[in-house]
Amino acid sequence: MANLQYQNYIFDFYGTLVDIVTDEEDMMLWQQMASLYAAYGADYSAIELKANYDELIKRQEEKLRKHYPWQHVEVDLVVIFIELMLEAPHKHATDSIILDLETWGNLIAQTFRMLSRKKLQVYKNTLVTLKALKEAGATVILLSNAQRAFTQAEIEMTGCRDFLDKIYISSDYKMKKPQVDFMNLVLSENNLNPEETVMVGNDFTSDMAIAQAAGIDGILLNTFPYTKDEVHTLNTMNAKVIDDISELKE
Repeated sequence: MANLQYQNYIFDFYGTLVDIVTDEEDMMLWQQMASLYAAYGADYSAIELKANYDELIKRQEEKLRKHYPWQHVEVDLVVIFIELMLEAPHKHATDSIILDLETWGNLIAQTFRMLSRKKLQVYKNTLVTLKALKEAGATVILLSNAQRAFTQAEIEMTGCRDFLDKIYISSDYKMKKPQVDFMNLVLSENNLNPEETVMVGNDFTSDMAIAQAAGIDGILLNTFPYTKDEVHTLNTMNAKVIDDISELKE
């Protein structure tokens, strides 16, 4: 890989570098979460907890849209889990004391993820490809629509962290792909030449859309996968489409 096509590679995480399956609709998850909240004196049924969770996310998104000039906003779930504790409709006395709400909220978010996650594994050729790009002198950056509270741990768990120069997670910035401001921030902070930069992701509506909006190339890693007809319809920027991440080394 002595001669790279690009100097800077910006990667999506989920569905691009790693394969993940989560189920946040599973009522067993919400029963377990309700039991956890009860341990700290907040009484919810599983149905109530999920309904309040969904409502708080909508409320937080509306608040962010009023505060920021962005269409694609991203809430911080740590804030949501803390609000669920503070706004519980019924409470009871308990000896379980929360000394620091921020620390507690992060722990609850991580627990939520572990309970809802059914699968997490790095794709077969991810690490060897990232390693090859780094050894060839490329700058490798992660740009993910995700939650800092649990995504950072999953980046570490899958072995991807060793090959990433910078990590940008949407919950840190209150915006998410395809908000072009998110990509422009990455380009500006790292002094990246758009002509030497490519976005690699598995989604046309977020990854390829933000690349097109920012004026950089995009490579679609087709892990969904999209059908040929869908690629023909959605690939308005004529992005290169590959089936395996190892094709970046060719």
